[in-house]
Amino acid sequence: MLETRSNLLLPERNSRFENHERLLVAAVEHVLTGAAGNQTVVITGGPGAGKTATGVELVHRIGRHFSDGSLFFEFSGDAEQPESISQVLRWALAELGVPAEEIPDLPSALRSKYRAVTADKSLIVFLDGVVSDSQVRALRPGPGASLLLVTEARAVTPVDAEGVRLFVVEPLDEAAALRVLAGIVGADRVGAESAAAVEIVRLCGCLPLALSIVGSMIRRAALRTRAPLADTATRLRDERRHRSVLSLNMVFGAAYGALTEPARRCYRVLGLRSHGGVVSPSSVAAVLGAPEYEVEEWLIELADNHLIQATDDRYGVRELVARHSRDIDERASSEREAEEARLLRYYDERIAAADELLAPLRPWRRLLFSDNGGAPRFFDAGQARTWLSAERRCVRAAAEYAFDAGQWDLVVRWCVLLWPFHEKEKFLDDLLDLHRLGIEAARNSANTLAEGVLHLQLGFARYWLREFDSAASAFTTAIGLTDNIELVASAYEGLGLAQLAAGDIEQARISLRHNEQLARRIDDPRRIALAVFHRAKAEAADIALPLLEESFAGFSALSVDETENLAKVRYWRGRKLAERDEIDSAVVELELALEVMSVRRRSFDQAEICTVLAEIAGRRADLGAASARFEQAIAIYANLGLDDLANRAREECERLTR
Repeated sequence: MLETRSNLLLPERNSRFENHERLLVAAVEHVLTGAAGNQTVVITGGPGAGKTATGVELVHRIGRHFSDGSLFFEFSGDAEQPESISQVLRWALAELGVPAEEIPDLPSALRSKYRAVTADKSLIVFLDGVVSDSQVRALRPGPGASLLLVTEARAVTPVDAEGVRLFVVEPLDEAAALRVLAGIVGADRVGAESAAAVEIVRLCGCLPLALSIVGSMIRRAALRTRAPLADTATRLRDERRHRSVLSLNMVFGAAYGALTEPARRCYRVLGLRSHGGVVSPSSVAAVLGAPEYEVEEWLIELADNHLIQATDDRYGVRELVARHSRDIDERASSEREAEEARLLRYYDERIAAADELLAPLRPWRRLLFSDNGGAPRFFDAGQARTWLSAERRCVRAAAEYAFDAGQWDLVVRWCVLLWPFHEKEKFLDDLLDLHRLGIEAARNSANTLAEGVLHLQLGFARYWLREFDSAASAFTTAIGLTDNIELVASAYEGLGLAQLAAGDIEQARISLRHNEQLARRIDDPRRIALAVFHRAKAEAADIALPLLEESFAGFSALSVDETENLAKVRYWRGRKLAERDEIDSAVVELELALEVMSVRRRSFDQAEICTVLAEIAGRRADLGAASARFEQAIAIYANLGLDDLANRAREECERLTR
């Protein structure tokens, strides 16, 4: 049944009220400068975000402007029953001084009486935690100069109606949440355990209600331990114990209970561990086996009730919401595991389809996996890259879940299939994290060929990070794991490039020449073109330029699009021409390469070309052009997180322009 509390006396102000001053200033201005007649202000926001405290603070600030006082109603429970709404109206009429014998019995008569009694008055009617528009309609005062103030437990109030203004209580920031916690447990205690305090506000999602609940637990913990915040943080962190510290149903239970059944199905999906805190209509549809357009409507319902946050075409899921979803999910574990499996399959199909578009000629997929085709999911490579970029966080979480579940082959597969994307976009943190799991997964499944491929890929990541010793070690490990000639050749290629970048030119020539020999034994035209190209990097200009001509001809003869590799050949041809002081010809090649890499969004390659063009401009004493090119390179390196390369370019720029 509905529980309702009505009182002509407004609750006291919350002494720990924080961080919503901008909202309050706007709300006060709106109410006091609004048109004559009744007004409606709706305060909405996520569960536990501080809507009630904000409403109470607002009424205390404007109450003196409403001569007939205020009515306060606090709602919880089932508000949909007609008898419940009638009971609320009886409370309201009693509070307004109507004698009991004059309060009607019929619902329609109750509403008419309430509107008549409140007409021509200047009241604040504060409805806290409404879950039904019928509550709002029933308690809307009669014509006058009153304010109907509504805080919503779920999205119910029509905000497009005349005279209705919506204000959203945003989550506290971390600093404000720490002040709230300090107000509960004491600033000295928060200062003494600052790291634990920060962890607690994060584990509480910076929600005032959660902080209030946890704060009382900290004060109790202080009676038995000298480090109550650290003790509480440990208990909150452990999902098996957090219920003893924080009842998430107190925070989210009302909002969940007000959802439609389809939206509840969606809500239970939020508790899956393999989505990483981001879901989309297509991913949830794959889990539920429902049409995507229907799922979109259910997700909108969750977003309207502030249980998830809309971001473009996806939705963010707070950790507390995910935990609550798991808490209230009473289904058998096998059902949840089946949903996790469907979500992993969703990611796998799209990762495979993206790889088909991004790197169709890489040999490792054919070598390692029997199912070489992903169902067509994307129109082109650009759309595939956009999807992969948006799903980075999800894929990492899904890989961690798959690893913990012992699905070694899937983790290895994703390491291989995602490498072209990570390589081009230089998402090296993603690559390294995934490969730590993947290499262990390959060992666990005794798949030495796969382990070798992952060490090969890891070597290139270390190479891009300019960790040349680590790169050489990874390539050497790959060579020792298998006698597969394609893998060994690629590992010698990487080893030679690492040696060249480290300044060991003689060893680089040995490794890259050996790679070329293996490529000719394999007798694959594309591999030969690549091997000749890489060997040219380590050779003197007179030897390198004919090799680059051979490589250019080899790529040009292939039936697939090799535009980017042809641009790389031009880049190195420009470098070798510059070594021979053929500056004008070098600049032509470099500019052509830069044009292609800009169109193809090859950011790293753009930065490398700009650096060489800057050096050439410096040799010509064109310091303005040199500085401009260096600035381009520095910006790109910094954006990619390649701070070492950015600093090197910055130092060279400063040296030239002194």
